[in-house]
Amino acid sequence: MRLVPTRQMLAQSWQKYGLIVVGNIVFFVLLYFISYRPNNDEHRAAELLAMAQEQEAGGRFEAAAVLHEKVLARYPDSEAARTAKARLPAVRKRLLARAAGAVPEVVPPVLDLSEMLDRRPSIYVATYLAARYGDDPALKPKLRPVIAAYLGQALRVDGVSLAALKREKELRDPELAQELFAVRPACAMTPDLIYDDFAVRNDNFFPWTSANLKLEVRQGSEKIVEELRVEAVAPGAKIDILEFDVDGSGGVVSCAVEVTAAEGQGSWSGKI
Repeated sequence: MRLVPTRQMLAQSWQKYGLIVVGNIVFFVLLYFISYRPNNDEHRAAELLAMAQEQEAGGRFEAAAVLHEKVLARYPDSEAARTAKARLPAVRKRLLARAAGAVPEVVPPVLDLSEMLDRRPSIYVATYLAARYGDDPALKPKLRPVIAAYLGQALRVDGVSLAALKREKELRDPELAQELFAVRPACAMTPDLIYDDFAVRNDNFFPWTSANLKLEVRQGSEKIVEELRVEAVAPGAKIDILEFDVDGSGGVVSCAVEVTAAEGQGSWSGKI
């Protein structure tokens, strides 16, 4: 026998469960608007800023300028407005330069798949970045350590020689070659209870071989000079050279390092 709900049964069910259902619906609607929907000024400003940055990255500077201006006009007190205010002059400058014919259309970088497959990944990425080293002077300090890291991987993992790296045409730019391949020592101090330890550190991405290390430490009228010859110094490694009794009230401690290795000569001096 099929049970057919009566009007009275429906009324009783609604009185019993209706408020629970309605309450749950209202709760989840409020939860959406409060927790998930980006409905405050900071979120809206951030969305507009993200759109502006996307347009700027794609070379559509007119749209980027309009979006930056909207962020400044609508949400002047937001964090996004401060970023937009910093970026807007640069975008307008690119617009003016393009109007004068000084800036070509942005061409997205093209990766040569056949060349990529024929070369070791570390070499391909390092030389790809090196070829664009001079495109934006502001990016040079960021590019140098990244290029050096990939070249270090080429030495350690892929077994490429330092001489082979120097022959790569993208790495022959005089400024970049000086930054990458010049011997770069540094002085490192480790405090101790009585005598502090002073070491020479290899700040290159490649090891030094057959290296002669000379270290001078000076404080006031006190000076100690020591030399040490080692077979190899790995990248980032420190070689302890001498101990020096640093006087806490004796003034500035200065260091001078000279390195002569098979890879070249380098020096460093400064205050500790």
